[in-house]
Amino acid sequence: MAVIPVSSKYPCAQEHIPMCIKHDLNIDMTCEDCDEFICSQCAKTDHKDHDWKTIPTAGSLRRRELKKTLSKVKENDIAEIDKKMKKASKQKEGNKKCCDSEVSKLQKHYDAIVSKLDEIKKNLETKLVENLERKNAEVSKKKLDLEKKRDHIKDLVEFLEDKHGTMSDYSLIDNLRDLTNLVSNTDSDIERGDHSVRYRGGDISEGSLDSIMGQTFDLDDFRVTETDSFQYGDECLYVFEAIKKDVCLVRALESECMELINIGNKEVEKSNVRGDDVCVTANGDVYATDYDNNCVVRLSPSGSVSTVFSTAPLLPVGICQSTGGLLATLVDDKTKKYHPDSKSRRLVIHVTLTGDVIREYEYQEDDQTMLFTVPWRVKQNGNTDICVVNRTSQSTGELVILSSSGFLKSVYHGQNLNFNPTDVVFASHCNIIVTDFDESKIHLLSPDGEFMKYLLTENEVPNPYSMSLYQSTLWVGDYQGLIKVFQFNNA
Repeated sequence: MAVIPVSSKYPCAQEHIPMCIKHDLNIDMTCEDCDEFICSQCAKTDHKDHDWKTIPTAGSLRRRELKKTLSKVKENDIAEIDKKMKKASKQKEGNKKCCDSEVSKLQKHYDAIVSKLDEIKKNLETKLVENLERKNAEVSKKKLDLEKKRDHIKDLVEFLEDKHGTMSDYSLIDNLRDLTNLVSNTDSDIERGDHSVRYRGGDISEGSLDSIMGQTFDLDDFRVTETDSFQYGDECLYVFEAIKKDVCLVRALESECMELINIGNKEVEKSNVRGDDVCVTANGDVYATDYDNNCVVRLSPSGSVSTVFSTAPLLPVGICQSTGGLLATLVDDKTKKYHPDSKSRRLVIHVTLTGDVIREYEYQEDDQTMLFTVPWRVKQNGNTDICVVNRTSQSTGELVILSSSGFLKSVYHGQNLNFNPTDVVFASHCNIIVTDFDESKIHLLSPDGEFMKYLLTENEVPNPYSMSLYQSTLWVGDYQGLIKVFQFNNA
């Protein structure tokens, strides 16, 4: 049916009844299901199974409810609009503060670049000036030597002019030889005293300057789209590791072994390893922590399981592939779990694929302050930083970010006091994705651990516990066996 144009702010009280364009009949009915006016023929055809009424009947019903309807609009709907308007005003203020903060960060970075450039400029100037001073000192010494030699020559010439008549032949010849030697040896290599240090300007390309200054990016470009979801039992999905775009290793909390799940056909295949955490290397080998037997095991592509190395007396928890080997989190079971003391061992170890220890991460730079309470999950970012989900109590935690050299770069405590991280993965550009179990959110962080946005909230991921990101496919497992698969776009 054609839309009736409204020429004034409000329609007149007595609106002209239009005709049905399709059937050329008077519009005398209304379809309650479609919320549009129709003719009697429309009611018999396109709307025959709908709830339709004559206009007088529908008007009578609405008149009875008019006072109630208008009262609700005034008391509830308009109030809700006012509430949203206030929220919009606060949002504008928040946006201004956020923009000011980002501009301040840009200015701080710019000032740091200018300061560093000024320092580099001063160093280059110092080299030029030092060369000038050294060369001029050498030239001054040579000039002084020449002045002394000149005075000696002048004295000898005057002596010969005055005394040659009374001088013996021997003495004359001897003095002339001295004069010849003095004159012939006046070359003091002045050319070597030239200023020798030169400046060559570097490449001032737009690309290199952009790289130094950094870049802006729109958080709205970081988004996820749900592509699949299905139920895998009703237990907490404890371990998750994607092997391919559509194949993932998963273990429920009480399960005795991990299983391979294909999201295409939902087929499940049991493996021969239990594993408290798992990682997959580039060549397809699967490494897992065996908490019960204090060791790290390897599951080969053929399905055989072998012990790689023992972690006794410590218990292995988390594991991931790293540069040159594996990273694993270890804890002791002799001291209080969330109250470590001087006898406690809570650390991350870097080992080769055969178990040889490369490095341990246990203390801060003072060699006394412990880095972790209970190091849970560990992952190495593309920039080689090490991110550790650190449990601080039964229901709270933090994300510890270390450099590969062991320097504590930052600690992310979430956006409220109830931050309860359980897993972490990395997107391109080294951005960090971390779960927040209790708040049913997934946080997106910068490589330095600065909060950027909520990537997913409780509407999409109730109580997310485990995650895995394979290329642009993000797998999320929750506390009650629900698996959700998302396409992650971070253009």
